[in-house]
Amino acid sequence: MGLFARLFGKENITEDGPVPPEILPQRNDLCWCGSDLKYKKCHLESDQAYLLKQREQAAKKACGPVFG
Repeated sequence: MGLFARLFGKENITEDGPVPPEILPQRNDLCWCGSDLKYKKCHLESDQAYLLKQREQAAKKACGPVFG
């Protein structure tokens, strides 16, 4: 992550690239980034990898040891 991005708080960009929107387009719709490509050719794979990583992190946080 670049210095300016850290200083000025680019919230929608992570180390893995841009954060996908909450509602993703269908495979054959235009991509959300504005590239005029179909979503399946542009950001589908990177969005799936990002969401998988987010789910894994959430699962790690949720599955902590239980002390009774």
